[in-house]
Amino acid sequence: MALLPHSARIAPMLPAVHPQRPRHRAEFEVPAQHSSVSVARHLLVEWLRRWHCPQETIDTAQLVISEFATNAVLHTASDRIVCCLQQTERRLRIEVRDQGTGTLGLTPRSANTDATNGRGLQLVDALADSWGDRPAGRAQGRIVWAELRLDRA
Repeated sequence: MALLPHSARIAPMLPAVHPQRPRHRAEFEVPAQHSSVSVARHLLVEWLRRWHCPQETIDTAQLVISEFATNAVLHTASDRIVCCLQQTERRLRIEVRDQGTGTLGLTPRSANTDATNGRGLQLVDALADSWGDRPAGRAQGRIVWAELRLDRA
């Protein structure tokens, strides 16, 4: 088992009770630092392998969590990022909560051919079956989420 950073809090896996409820759930927190993007990716892979997710789903999920965590680090004044993974029978849901206070309703922006960034949400839009953002509820900030089908062929 890999060593986890002291800042990573892991929620235990939960058994399935209802088909719409998660079969598995994990939550972890990382500091809102550039180096934490790779930590979030690593922790995601650890959990998804434990849950026997298809490799294609793991690869796509890594891109999604990288984009969401990078945006939280670059575009919010957060000091921590909370990541939540939920697997149902047919879907994987990835959520990243930051402490930002921006406008809701993220949309992919257009990047010109010479730009070195600005394509992340376009990538998420192309890879995820659905995605969006919502207020974090009682906690300050926003939750950006994406859902991936587990039965991709």
